[in-house]
Amino acid sequence: MAFIATTASLFNGLRRLLLFDKEANAKELRTIKKTIRKTMTVQKREVMGIGDIILTVGKAETNKFQAENDSHRERGESYYTRVKNDVGSKEQIVVVWIKLVSDHQEFITDLKLGSTHPKHDHFFFGDKEDYQVIVHPKMRGMGANDPSLCLWCKKDSSKPRHIADLKISYTRGAQVDLVRNNYEMLPLCLSRFGLAYANIWVLWTSSKVMRLTDSDHIEKELKDYTAMLKTSPDDPVLIKMVNTANRRLRDAQLQEEDHGKDIPGDDLVYIKHFLALKSAELDKLCSIYRSSIDLDRDGRISIEDYTSFLSEPLTMAPFIRQIFVLSLPTDNQLGAAYSNSNAKPILEVGATLKATAIFCMLCPSELLKCIFAWHDTKGYGVINNSDFLHLLGIFHPRHNDDVVVRALKEVDIPEDGTMTFSTFEGLTKKLPYLMYSAFRVQEKMRQKFMGVRWWRRKLALYAKANKQLLHDERQTKEAETLEMKERYEFARELKIGDLDRFVVGETKRQRRKTVRR
Repeated sequence: MAFIATTASLFNGLRRLLLFDKEANAKELRTIKKTIRKTMTVQKREVMGIGDIILTVGKAETNKFQAENDSHRERGESYYTRVKNDVGSKEQIVVVWIKLVSDHQEFITDLKLGSTHPKHDHFFFGDKEDYQVIVHPKMRGMGANDPSLCLWCKKDSSKPRHIADLKISYTRGAQVDLVRNNYEMLPLCLSRFGLAYANIWVLWTSSKVMRLTDSDHIEKELKDYTAMLKTSPDDPVLIKMVNTANRRLRDAQLQEEDHGKDIPGDDLVYIKHFLALKSAELDKLCSIYRSSIDLDRDGRISIEDYTSFLSEPLTMAPFIRQIFVLSLPTDNQLGAAYSNSNAKPILEVGATLKATAIFCMLCPSELLKCIFAWHDTKGYGVINNSDFLHLLGIFHPRHNDDVVVRALKEVDIPEDGTMTFSTFEGLTKKLPYLMYSAFRVQEKMRQKFMGVRWWRRKLALYAKANKQLLHDERQTKEAETLEMKERYEFARELKIGDLDRFVVGETKRQRRKTVRR
């Protein structure tokens, strides 16, 4: 009997322990989900691009399309955005509409203007090159005054960039503003196709590369342009480049300020939320910093101190400096020091642990994007081959490694060319040893801070939390769409005049009731 009682007691204790662990894991998962909603989504830069273009001709057709489009928008369905200026002639208006999408497969990656007349100087037939034509029945040039414009667009997900926006300019001043905002003009004036004396401009962006601290890169770029301008103060090209860089710097600083509004200002608070740490775990991370890195106990370390802690050669210090750029320090002066290769930033415990946490949580594909973005300062998805060779010089000093020498001979990369992210990614997959040093640094950081197993568990929890959040978001959208359709049908049966306003108003009221509950 005593043996049975002891066994039962052990069984109950084990069950309580398992229940406690299950509750602790569930609590940790809830904390991570809350962190993803509150902080990660604030920093998330959702990539959008143009997925479709439509032309409407004449006021009647434009007004009808406008009404239908507004109806789709009110019901929460996909909709088009009207480009500010139309492109029609005096006889009739021609309006351009664009649809923004987030699906990378649907991004328009190339756009060409062409005439519908085979004998026209600018006739273009893109079917053989996988282009899709966008043409309006009234713009085939059949009548004497009919325009003859067609747009040829291509969607190729392998391309490093896509079109994020489209504008139309009529005046020189508008063109200057668009250049300042990094828009590129399509080569042909629309008057060549029987339309207005206007030009189409597109804004290119990249969906392949993770951007780093934009303002730091742009500030460095601005300093270079300013130094060049001092030697040639009357050069109009340099003046334009300085003005453009100034404008981009202001925009980037405002964006970073917006991204940081809901992020805890204290770095230790940030990583506690980011990693869902217990107080004991945070204390352990701090003790590693104080006992193993900050050897002189003054509360500050250098990049070289951190490099030595990882038992890495000092030639890796420039890359480790870039790891700290990823952490987006809250102190502006410190952030500027990170991006200045000649400065020696002093790192406190919060900044060190924050950079460590963010870098250790990168998956392999994100780490490759981080390495590539180091030299792709504008985020166009292209770097110079010389930059790639510079990376190899850091990861493999002076190319003394026989393996690297043989790999470079096999690849045969000219110094004066450029390389897209797709090519860079392909090379690293074909020759993984080239970027091995970066992954080695990450593995050492995980080993020295909490252990590799601990970090893999955190990555698995983040993946699980993200999956649950996506599922919840999908269910919410489906429920809202179904509710909106039901209300629309109900309003139609009641013969309510303004259906869209009624549907949206009722949905908002229902949402407010749900929130109160």
